Amino acid sequence: MSHTLVLRCGCVVYVSCDPRTLVAHTRVVERRGPACPVKNHQVGERLFLWEILPERAAESVDDPNDIEWC
Repeated sequence: MSHTLVLRCGCVVYVSCDPRTLVAHTRVVERRGPACPVKNHQVGERLFLWEILPERAAESVDDPNDIEWC
């Protein structure tokens, strides 16, 4: 099972998951965003899980139900 995610910086990341556990085991940059400021977002580069998680700013919302999840 695989997915592609678009990060806030515009980069596209390929994410591959184990079909039984649904745990993401591979996260690779497929395409770099045109204005991406992150140095290690190069095509083919592996990313750590925390690099693709939403920013902490979402935690400051008073009501968690107000957060839009994609």
